Amino acid sequence: MSSSPILVDRVPELLTRTEPLSPSLLASLAVGPDPTIVELPAGTELHSLVASHVMKHASAARSFGMRVGSGNSRCCDGSDSEDDDDAQSRVATKVLGLGTFEFTFESAKIFAVHHTLGEVVGTNCSASLMRTLVLVSDADISALVRFCDHLIASADACTGNVFNIFRWHVQHQYWHKAETAQARPVESVVLPAELKSKLVDDIADFAAPATKQWYVQHGIPYKRSYLLHGSPGAGKTSIIQALAGRFKRNVCYFSSLSHPEMTDDGLKSAVQRVPAKSILVFEDIDAVFTGGRGKKDGDKSAVTFSGLLNALDGVGGSSGQLFVLTTNHRERLDPALIRNGRVDMHVHFSDATSEQMRMLFAQFYPKAEPALAAAFEEALTAELGERTVSMAQLQAYFIQMRKRPAEAAAAEVKKVMEEVVTRMIREDEGAASDGKTQPGEEAAAEEEAAVAGEEKKEPQKAAAAAQPSKEVHVHVHVGS
Repeated sequence: MSSSPILVDRVPELLTRTEPLSPSLLASLAVGPDPTIVELPAGTELHSLVASHVMKHASAARSFGMRVGSGNSRCCDGSDSEDDDDAQSRVATKVLGLGTFEFTFESAKIFAVHHTLGEVVGTNCSASLMRTLVLVSDADISALVRFCDHLIASADACTGNVFNIFRWHVQHQYWHKAETAQARPVESVVLPAELKSKLVDDIADFAAPATKQWYVQHGIPYKRSYLLHGSPGAGKTSIIQALAGRFKRNVCYFSSLSHPEMTDDGLKSAVQRVPAKSILVFEDIDAVFTGGRGKKDGDKSAVTFSGLLNALDGVGGSSGQLFVLTTNHRERLDPALIRNGRVDMHVHFSDATSEQMRMLFAQFYPKAEPALAAAFEEALTAELGERTVSMAQLQAYFIQMRKRPAEAAAAEVKKVMEEVVTRMIREDEGAASDGKTQPGEEAAAEEEAAVAGEEKKEPQKAAAAAQPSKEVHVHVHVGS
């Protein structure tokens, strides 16, 4: 007589824990019977900060992990590398490994236990183990809080001639320190003097202690917002980084508005958790919402237009943030996004003016006579006619001429600009054939065609075109 197998439903046991460390592991540490224990799960900002500190300061640390990094990641002291090629190469970089580490803070002995928990689980990438970092000390919790506050303040600080660049991590909800960049003087950014002075003076006034007190007294969120708009390659990113260096602020780039997991709450959290003394940058803000407040095609995020407005208004707290919105097409933005009080200053970046042409020439040829820079500007404007040229295209010209003397750069504008204009026409034709003309671009194309027609009819206009092709306008809007 055969027997059939008996099927028994097995309910997996729920894996739980009530202690961050096993009793046996805790007993192996040189601490008293009632120590203070702090757990830092992987994927949090504090986990990264503490792990980095422990790796550098733990005595007799011998357990490490390895990952691929850049050569300059080894230069943690901010000093310049003697070999620039090595600084830019991909190298092996050590990170904190598993194990128990000992270090001190304010004379208190602290143990850091970096270990795995649970069983192997599958992720989108591969099999993975949950990691956690546990701090154990006989000191009270206030000492560990001071330790963590010290790490946060150090990470946020801009010291010397460098500033930090942060990017928002959507899944783990924290600002990830992406890199440390060398600050450049505001004076080195080739922009009209009026534009630079307007921005510098406005931020300096906003940062003054008396200004903060005034905002608080009047119940106004203490934040300042700027819209940098105009031609691509005109210097918007350069001036942001120069201002960060001038005012010792971090730069936090928020490029996650279209991320599938981004929500209004996530955006609010990003604004609230922005590192101290930061410039929060929303680049190409027109790429997210259409003029009718609808989402662009392919945008799968849950961020709403009202959620973006609330974030810019400082809803949920404001502590001196500087918001910078950039766009090449201000006309595509909803008026509610850039109204007075929400955006305090509108700064227009045009194509190269006569002043910028001379300044850029002098920057690449600092030993040249000023008259040569003036001659370059006159030859360039004559060659352009009614056209304009971006600062990025001018820089590309000087890069091509880097082995030639200043006299050649001033004299050979025609040959190089012919190639630039040909490229511009080719790009315009390509955009038209792709059917990607955006609202407002059709009128601009018609205007350019009309200008080109006038150039054929009246070539003598070239001399008159020696005047600045575009002026830079700085519009200041002060909210009530």
